[in-house]
Amino acid sequence: MKLDVTEFDKAYASLKKIIHATPLIYNEWLSKQYNCEVYLKLENMLPIGSFKMRGATYKISKLTAAEKKLGVLAVSAGNHAQGVAWAAHRFGVKATIIMPEGSPLTKIRNTETLGAKVILKGRSIEESFAYAETLMKKQKMIFVHPFHDPLVIAGQGTVAYELLEQLPDMDYVFSSIGGGGLVSGIGQVIKAKKSKAKVIAGQSSGCSSMVDSLNAGKIKTIEKAETFADGIRVKVANKDMFEILSKVVDASYAVDDEKMAWAILQLMEKARVIAEGAGALPLALFDQLYHKDPKRFKNKKVVLVICGGNIDVNLLERIIDRGLLESHRKVRISVPIADRPGVLHDLTKIIKDVGANILQVVHDRDSDNTGITGTNVFFTLETKGEEHLKILLKEMKKDFPQSRIL
Repeated sequence: MKLDVTEFDKAYASLKKIIHATPLIYNEWLSKQYNCEVYLKLENMLPIGSFKMRGATYKISKLTAAEKKLGVLAVSAGNHAQGVAWAAHRFGVKATIIMPEGSPLTKIRNTETLGAKVILKGRSIEESFAYAETLMKKQKMIFVHPFHDPLVIAGQGTVAYELLEQLPDMDYVFSSIGGGGLVSGIGQVIKAKKSKAKVIAGQSSGCSSMVDSLNAGKIKTIEKAETFADGIRVKVANKDMFEILSKVVDASYAVDDEKMAWAILQLMEKARVIAEGAGALPLALFDQLYHKDPKRFKNKKVVLVICGGNIDVNLLERIIDRGLLESHRKVRISVPIADRPGVLHDLTKIIKDVGANILQVVHDRDSDNTGITGTNVFFTLETKGEEHLKILLKEMKKDFPQSRIL
């Protein structure tokens, strides 16, 4: 599966005639925050909102006339589906896409709008792959794998060509990793072109099969896949991809969903960028590493590959809420108080004087720790961040020492 650099050269020469280079944007807010130069590679700006169309387009462009007549089949949770559908429409090829039954509605509808036939089958991506094998036995089609295909990898690697032209002296490239197609493509190109840039990959801690494998030096399989980042929800690390990645990835780490939710909110507020979980993961990972060793990145040029922006609107509201909690701008506090007139007024005055905003307040007179003459008050508050929250809690504890964050 390791590709000769000439295949990547061919892919770039071919795709730049079809797909416009995505922007690489310097972000002033994030750069000041981290004391380095932070650049966002906006793959979410592609027509389907994801880098996946690169690999799919190059793969389908290389099919023979006879193969194109057979049509293509793909399995995807959403972004690869749209990439294959877009490319198939571009080259006049019939496309059938198998998606897990729980796939985001936005990705299902977008795939169908692009002209592909969508079959919802399986509770997981693994079950969808199993169904695809059954379908291929009944009807001959060309299978377009989301990552385990040299032509798909070559297409994904064109991201690195653009980066090398846009910022040749970059120091770090952060990218999310699922099956490994994007990172293996970027990594192989960066190493082949003798760039000094380090490739740092991240995966959700709720489904970190490839990261676990890379860090263990051998294939690791996980039983559960629990993450909202559907684009990188891959339970089984592919052996061939593992072999490539172990040679081109400089370091890999797991990131939890709460941190990804925080990163989605950060990108919305500081870059006006809508990213899905996998697209926001590079920022979450960079922040995670920065706080362990800030000097490592001082004055460095850091690229965050925002690989996709296809996020379900219904999910986005919940993610924003989690992001606010993670950044301490929204907090839930429990305060046991005496159940007599004026006490609640005294408590809310402290909150007002500190400058926090009450979003919700609930009385619970049945709590075990209140006794007959007390009540427990649960606040949902809006604050300005971690430091503001510390000040608030300090003031509350002066008169209400049992105040605690939930």
